[in-house]
Amino acid sequence: MLVLCDFARLDTAEAVYDHLERELSFPPYFGRNLDALHDCLTDIGAPTRLILTGAAAPVAQRFLPVLRDAAKRNRYLSVEVHEG
Repeated sequence: MLVLCDFARLDTAEAVYDHLERELSFPPYFGRNLDALHDCLTDIGAPTRLILTGAAAPVAQRFLPVLRDAAKRNRYLSVEVHEG
């Protein structure tokens, strides 16, 4: 699965949570916070590639550490970051 996440367009935390929840089919009990996001990302069991653009946006700085750490912990998840 390939998921694009453009932080220039998803400019609030709520927009990012909405997008990832929808695109990655998170369970109904997804808590919409960074800990819950990390948990859901580390539970992914099929090859998934997140391509993140607009990583220089302020909202991205909140999410990038969680996304990168989840990718380190889950062999099925990869994260590709583009600054522009």
